[in-house]
Amino acid sequence: MPINDVGYRSLKSRTESSLFRWLAICRIGVQLALKSKWVKRIMLAAWLPVTYWAAGFFVFEKAIFAEQISGMGQGVDLNQVTSLALTESITNRFSIFPGVDDLQEVLRTGDIPQIRNTAWRWMLMIFFRYPQAITILFLVGFIAPSLISQDIRSRAFLLYFSRPISRIEYIFGKICVPSIFIILVTTLPALCLYVVAILMSPDISTLPQTWDIPMRIIIATFGLVIPTSAVALMLSSLTQESRFANFSWFVVWGLGHGAWLTIVLATSLQMGLPLFDPQVMQSEVVSNWSAISLYNSLGSLQSYIFGFETFAESWRGIVSLFGITAFSMTILYQRVSSPM
Repeated sequence: MPINDVGYRSLKSRTESSLFRWLAICRIGVQLALKSKWVKRIMLAAWLPVTYWAAGFFVFEKAIFAEQISGMGQGVDLNQVTSLALTESITNRFSIFPGVDDLQEVLRTGDIPQIRNTAWRWMLMIFFRYPQAITILFLVGFIAPSLISQDIRSRAFLLYFSRPISRIEYIFGKICVPSIFIILVTTLPALCLYVVAILMSPDISTLPQTWDIPMRIIIATFGLVIPTSAVALMLSSLTQESRFANFSWFVVWGLGHGAWLTIVLATSLQMGLPLFDPQVMQSEVVSNWSAISLYNSLGSLQSYIFGFETFAESWRGIVSLFGITAFSMTILYQRVSSPM
């Protein structure tokens, strides 16, 4: 028989707080991303450099310990031990990396606590800037392009915004998806390396000597997560086809860095020096135009956070990242608002 009136019925399921509405969007995005085998492979590959960097911390601490033993045997004050072997090794092998000059100056002082703090910060900055940056390029390229473009194509906005979810909560939930994966392949490995370095050190006194490094890792993560997630989601919101957003993501990184490399090549030819020579990289032309590359802007911010560049040296990259983030978030908010 037909039911004419069922009346109002109470909700038997548990309700969530309005503060965590974005969490449902984030959870679904993470679950969908984990279905991709390529995402799992990239995350696994992102942890492979950890073993190499852990070996670097081991070699460094072993060298410091050897210098201390040598100083004790000769009756020399440990704070005046000069690490000539380490200085020559870094000069010969890592001269093209940023922050090497600052590291060499600290090594020449012979101050063991200062040497340890500077060397650890330098190794973690290189870890962020090279292997993990390349990993993030491909990881976000696989995850972010479909986050909003599929909602536009499937008209999922009608389902989302028919519920008490604001546009800010929707955007925040989507941003958290690539942010979680970036944290898993940058922050977590870097903190693990710090713990490994503490365990490899001779005593617990290294903890107060390097207390600031975990804070720098967390701040550097925020500086990496916010601009990259904003750019990736903006590109995803501009099209209904995720493959177009994926292509645009790699174009943004490739064209900017390619243009900067062209400037480096032209400067090296003009100065008659090899490509990536320290004099070429520190020239005024190369420094002024480094902000056109998203990769270099992120590198400048990380160098500033880890203490290897002053604000006067890195302000171009920081301003560039701020402008890119503000522009991306504005476009993203407008695109999310347009269906409403």
